[in-house]
Amino acid sequence: MNKPAALDMTGQQVTSAHILVVDDNGINRKKMRMAVENLGHTADVAKNGLEALNALKSQSFDAVLLDILMPEMDGFDVLSEMKQHERMRDVPVIVISALDDETESVVKAIELGAEDFLPKSFDPVLLRARLGASLSKKRFRDQEREYFGRIERLTEAAEVLEGGRFNPESLDLDDLANKDDPLGRLAAVFRGMAAEIYERELKLKKMILTLQGSFLVLAVGLVWGLTPALSRMASGLGSNPLGLAIWVNALAAIFCLGIAAYRRKLPRLKRSEFMFYVYWAIIAGILQRMTTFVVTEHVEAAMLSLIVTLQGFMVFAFAAVTGMERASPRRLLGLFVGLAGVSLVLFTRFDLSDGAQNAWLLFAMALPLLFAVEALVLAGKRPEHVDIFASVGLMMALSTAMLAPWAYFSGDLMTLGPSIGRLEILVLLMGIVGASSLLLAFHLIATAGAVFYSQSAYAMTIAGVVWGMLLLNEELSPLAWIAFAIIIIGMYLVEPKSSDEELVIKRNFNSES
Repeated sequence: MNKPAALDMTGQQVTSAHILVVDDNGINRKKMRMAVENLGHTADVAKNGLEALNALKSQSFDAVLLDILMPEMDGFDVLSEMKQHERMRDVPVIVISALDDETESVVKAIELGAEDFLPKSFDPVLLRARLGASLSKKRFRDQEREYFGRIERLTEAAEVLEGGRFNPESLDLDDLANKDDPLGRLAAVFRGMAAEIYERELKLKKMILTLQGSFLVLAVGLVWGLTPALSRMASGLGSNPLGLAIWVNALAAIFCLGIAAYRRKLPRLKRSEFMFYVYWAIIAGILQRMTTFVVTEHVEAAMLSLIVTLQGFMVFAFAAVTGMERASPRRLLGLFVGLAGVSLVLFTRFDLSDGAQNAWLLFAMALPLLFAVEALVLAGKRPEHVDIFASVGLMMALSTAMLAPWAYFSGDLMTLGPSIGRLEILVLLMGIVGASSLLLAFHLIATAGAVFYSQSAYAMTIAGVVWGMLLLNEELSPLAWIAFAIIIIGMYLVEPKSSDEELVIKRNFNSES
């Protein structure tokens, strides 16, 4: 036998409701349950007030038929408890009682939050009317609550937009925008406009980052490109690599720490942070400097600059393997194109008959490896709260302190002055160049990532070759210039890393100017 359809107080068919019947008398429970089910609803039963509260806490009910007189916890106590819990307070309750003072009991129940009243000997038609009325009121309240909840979500979304956060995910309107009603369409408009603005601003930000990164790449290359040429000129004036490294690092440390002190940015470091600067000093201030100054005595400045370009491929390989940066196909293509250009240039200069020169060329390949390691260390481990000038100055000072005993005991300390000659000027320039290139590199890694920074090696190549030609009269073949063009294409294909920071767009939504 099919269940009859649920009807409201006007006799119209409505959705079946879930009703809780509460009565300590088994016959009365069965009678009320049958009456509820005959109206087309589903019914659960509870034998006492405590059992009723447990059921209300664990399940959702559309209405409660509640007996007043029950042992231990009567209907009044149940009503009081229900109104103290958010989950239960809006469930309509129809109290059912056979008390003699019926009017007083009804008044008390209504005051405690009951929706309506039925006598024990109720008429099924009266039950249908009062239960239908209670359910209609509940459905209306639920719809009203949902409506105002959706309005509140739209208001919150508007506040998010007003704060400049146009990322559609931050609006949390996806489910609301899928509803086919006025509020749903408004939410869809909110989300669509936010997505359009966000995508446009994201592209603009990416373009700006690319331009800024490209400028920094060129600046790093232009400044560092002087190092091989200046170092080769200094070696021709009788300098030695160890003494030269000490003077260059010391001057760079004084320059950077002086600026940091003037800006009141000298840091207080934890032990782990101090150890980072020790490692960085060993990699960049000692190994990188010494390799550069030793190799430039035997390898042309232009050739050394070309070899440094291998840094890009090394950084990309390390970053991709460790997951530090995304290995997109475009970036991979750009690095391989740049590597092909470098390989072409190396091919033009590698002479199988000159074993000693080839050995120095192979040794020079340690330099791009050191640059790659430095870039990855700075990208992943640098203390971000420390001022950039203080960071570079501290690293240079530590490397000077570590190199000084070695130079003293080996007799390689280099004396400068008191008169200012070509060597003194070269050392001063190299100190400024060393500090400037590190400052630019540090900033570039922080803003664009290690992989994009590695493209500065291409700019170093170009700058190194140009400086070698201008200062040392070095020359390159036409094939080498073709390789330069290939290198530049590779540099263009590698873009800065995606920013993890949320894009916040400044907008003025006030009508007043």
